[in-house]
Amino acid sequence: MLRITLLSGEELTSLPLTELSDVKGLKQRLHQQHGLPPRFRQRLLHEGNALDDAVKLDSAMDLQVLIVAFSEVSEQQWRELYGAAASGNVAKVETLLQLPMDLDARTDEDGITPLMRASECGHVEIAQLLLEAGAETDIGDSDRCTALMSAAWNGRASVVKLLLDAGAQKDLRDSEGLTALISAARCGHAEAVRLLLLAGAQTCVRDDENRTALMHAAYNGHAAVLRLLLEAGADVPARTALVPTDPEIRGLLEAAATKA
Repeated sequence: MLRITLLSGEELTSLPLTELSDVKGLKQRLHQQHGLPPRFRQRLLHEGNALDDAVKLDSAMDLQVLIVAFSEVSEQQWRELYGAAASGNVAKVETLLQLPMDLDARTDEDGITPLMRASECGHVEIAQLLLEAGAETDIGDSDRCTALMSAAWNGRASVVKLLLDAGAQKDLRDSEGLTALISAARCGHAEAVRLLLLAGAQTCVRDDENRTALMHAAYNGHAAVLRLLLEAGADVPARTALVPTDPEIRGLLEAAATKA
């Protein structure tokens, strides 16, 4: 049995060894079920020594949990985090998060957060780590572009799913009025579009040029995306069918207009 207490001596919980494998799993459970901060801000002490996250929990012991404040992070450490998020260096990100870091305390000169950078580059494992550490999903950069929009624009479907599962808002608009769905449709990323539609993203939203996701898909010749939008019930404005397109696109639009 594992007995976990606060530094005050108050017992937090007791758990059978069969339910846990390592310190990392225990910290995650304390966060999810007992309201403690994310694991990066927890230190589990055994006989006064902090246990590494990889330590196996294979024998009964008494543990104390210490909650640590965010560290004062240097400019160099921030640069390292952005570089690791962009390059996909999972081990480096894990190490930096253990400082621990307040991920939303600052951005780069364009307002981009580490989560936005990881999302743009499609590094789903790093995005997961950043979310676990408490990164905010819906912060926008200087163009009001969020992590979900970045992932959708670049066709990073796995990251799109991760962010949607984490509760990212689906229909926020950037400085040009683009939503994540419009961005994915405009660029022809069918899987990202499918995930957004399954999550309930609105198909009727228009950008600052008065174009919907369907209009962008039609204009740019993205037949697979167009089919998904039509199946989801997206409206077909009359003028959309008049846009010069290839025969497949025109056929899809005309068939949809006939059914309307």
